Amino acid sequence: MTEYSEDEVNGRIEAAMRREAPKAKADDDARRARRKADRESADVARRALEEGVHPDRLDALARDREKERRRRIDDGRRHAVDESAALWERLGALTPVLPDPPDRMNVILDRVTFIRSFAGAGAVTDSHIGSLDSWAKYRFEESSSSIGETGTGRLSFFTLWRNPRTEPITARIGARVVTNAHLSADAEWNGVAAWFIGGSKAQATVRARTTVMAMWDSSLQAIVSDVILDSVNATGGFFGGDDSTTIASNEFFIGSAFSIPASASVLIDVALLTEWEATSGSVRLDAAGGQFQVGVPHLIIEVV
Repeated sequence: MTEYSEDEVNGRIEAAMRREAPKAKADDDARRARRKADRESADVARRALEEGVHPDRLDALARDREKERRRRIDDGRRHAVDESAALWERLGALTPVLPDPPDRMNVILDRVTFIRSFAGAGAVTDSHIGSLDSWAKYRFEESSSSIGETGTGRLSFFTLWRNPRTEPITARIGARVVTNAHLSADAEWNGVAAWFIGGSKAQATVRARTTVMAMWDSSLQAIVSDVILDSVNATGGFFGGDDSTTIASNEFFIGSAFSIPASASVLIDVALLTEWEATSGSVRLDAAGGQFQVGVPHLIIEVV
């Protein structure tokens, strides 16, 4: 067994820590501001109740506090956008240099074929396809009235690939996904009604999913990789509620095996999905402000 000194082991640990995804300072600031606002709201409510239960006055109080909450949310978003450039630069540094030439059992795809979103699933505001540099700026926002609603936002990076061999292969398809985005949920205030009904809520989960579709058979496709990146959850209550997080991730997601016949083609969909649910609330994914964006610099097809 190879012997390593304590300095060598500590050096390896420090190198691994440098490769961890960066943390957004704006998230810590937003959490502190949210906790402070919650304490202030509790104090305001306590003083109001000491004067007696007056529903109209209490609803007016909740409405006034809502304005302050909106200002805090907007401030948090601006701070997150301001920090986005530094996060994107640090995320880019986490992408490893690919071997040249690659292992004979691997195929490296250095660019996607096309990028798109879908009706009602968000909007691509800008995009670029280049060698090790395919990315999109994307926004998704949905809201719901008092009737609960659900849905999914979708940004997809599609790559068409043909098996060049004269025999069938079994391949594991992996994709590097770089995500720099701000996810938020907002549940409306309910005032006195919160004491009697369930109230408002808003929640969202963002996941990276890779799906392989057979071009030779439209009924054949498989989700080969599905990973949750982050989530938010807000409940309204008396004063309303909110939650937010900055997603700063640079990960290579290897998929399960998929069989491809000789000379056949597959369409690979690397998608960023925003699954949401809201009742009198809204969710928002901002991957467009500042240097917020989503990238798929490369895919690797490993023949197994």
